[in-house]
Amino acid sequence: MRRSFVLLALLTACDGDKAPSTDDTAAEVVPVEGCRATPLPKSAPRLVAASLPYTASGAAADSWTLLQLKDETLSATGVTFEMGRGGGDAVVWSPDGSLGVAVQDDGSLGVFTAEGEVVHAAWSEGLYAGDVMFDPKGETLWVIDGNWVENGGGVYEVGVDCATGALSLVGLVVQSKLGEHLLGDVLIADAAAQTITLPGGALGQTTDLFGHEDAIVGGAARRGDTIYVGDNSAFSSEPNRVAVASVGDTITPLGLFDVYDPYAIVAVEGGAIVSSGFGDEIIAVGAEGVLDVMPSELPGAVTLGPDELALVAEVSGVRLVRLEGGALVEIGFFDTPALEDMIGSLGVQP
Repeated sequence: MRRSFVLLALLTACDGDKAPSTDDTAAEVVPVEGCRATPLPKSAPRLVAASLPYTASGAAADSWTLLQLKDETLSATGVTFEMGRGGGDAVVWSPDGSLGVAVQDDGSLGVFTAEGEVVHAAWSEGLYAGDVMFDPKGETLWVIDGNWVENGGGVYEVGVDCATGALSLVGLVVQSKLGEHLLGDVLIADAAAQTITLPGGALGQTTDLFGHEDAIVGGAARRGDTIYVGDNSAFSSEPNRVAVASVGDTITPLGLFDVYDPYAIVAVEGGAIVSSGFGDEIIAVGAEGVLDVMPSELPGAVTLGPDELALVAEVSGVRLVRLEGGALVEIGFFDTPALEDMIGSLGVQP
């Protein structure tokens, strides 16, 4: 969302400071029974949901489109639909890839099918969604409301109808202050991390990630037992950093590395790929520190496709990048030359 604000400022001369979290906790695929649990074949093409937050004149738009990722190439499908405006926040798919859910600029959830049919243009039920995560069965959504506790902040359970994909609020699971991301069984809230048991909501010991009270969480991601969390506060005397920590019975800090404006993060084998929005860079970070840097043009949302392929939304397109041997390698680029084709939010089928 903050990125959209910056783009609009550029057009005329990203409210919010966080972007989607990504969670790749499974070392192997474990069969799960559920109405939306069966994964797509590994070799199948993937759909990529993308918001189109601007009209040709630069006005705000509520448009969305479906792209296709096949053989490491991104292409248009021609499928478009209208929901709420997506400025760079989370887009997640059910485990079987049949249903997508997008966090929108007004805190509502847009829900759509793989065919581009809209189930909910703007679902909220009084929540102000900041991040969402599907359960492995595809029958439940865990939704973070990032408010303070007294204003409804917490993790909520939302049911997903097996037949229609319609959402229904089940209720509050656990209260939290300034919740930002869910990374499997880890809750990122108020610039700290703690384990969370779902659906019960039991919370473990809190681990401070940044060591100062002015941190504001940007992107966050998880790979196995390692989490990567970015602080992109513009109001702190401390530099922006990415915290790396290990998840076990407790959460153990592994490192804290200077990275300017870590707006969005995906975790891959060997580290994490970070979108540095104001830094105009894509940065690879590992447990030992910064691994590599690639120039980029105001990068925003990042999503992770098959075979460790990261898709990074930029001003004029989507850059396809992979981390290979500690180095960032560009695999391809999908052009979006027109203003109305510029991409805000981005999410690929699992």
